[in-house]
Amino acid sequence: MVCLKHKISDRLWLVAKAKATGATVVTHEKLNLAIRKKFLIPNVCRVFGVKWIDTFELLETLEARFVLPT
Repeated sequence: MVCLKHKISDRLWLVAKAKATGATVVTHEKLNLAIRKKFLIPNVCRVFGVKWIDTFELLETLEARFVLPT
């Protein structure tokens, strides 16, 4: 897992890497086509045809279960 700061070049690299490898990008951000001054990961993914999901979709896909010990 790669944790990147919020630099534009990092965001674009992440999407480019996902496109090149056929990976899915996982992000907390939501698609917002009205934003023009900031590069949101889902917006960039949409432009380049890269699949993205949010963290909760990832947990659902992995069937993650959080169980507290009794």
